[in-house]
Amino acid sequence: MQKHARKAALAIIALLVALPLATANARWLEKSEPKLPFGVFIQGLQGSVVLSLTLDKSGRVTGTNVLRSSGHPALDELARNAAMNWRLSADSVLPTDISKGRVELVTFKNPDRVKQLLPGAQPYWVQLR
Repeated sequence: MQKHARKAALAIIALLVALPLATANARWLEKSEPKLPFGVFIQGLQGSVVLSLTLDKSGRVTGTNVLRSSGHPALDELARNAAMNWRLSADSVLPTDISKGRVELVTFKNPDRVKQLLPGAQPYWVQLR
C-alpha cells in the first residue's frame, strides 16, 4: 500500500514539474477564469486544483479529471466546469492531450472580501484603532 502511495505521489510531482514545459507553448483560444459564486466568495474559500484535461483534435476539452483536490469540493467542481468551456488552438494539441490528457493548474485566490463588497470600506476592527 505504501509503495503504491509513493509511486502515485512521485507521478503527481513529475506531472507538476513537467507542467510548465508542456504548457509553455500552448496557445489557448478560450480560457476564462472560473467565476466564484457569491456563497463561495463569502466563505473565503481558496486553493489550487490540478486537473487532467482530455482534448479532441480541434482543441475542445472533452473531459476533466481532478488529479489533486483543493480540499474544497465546491472549488474542484468550479474548476472542472470552467475547464469544460476552454479551447486550445488546434496546432497546440499534442497526441498525448487526446489519449492521456493535459495537466492544468487552476488557482482560486479570494481577495479581501470587505474591500470587494464595499470599495474603500474597512472592517470595524480596523476603524477602532
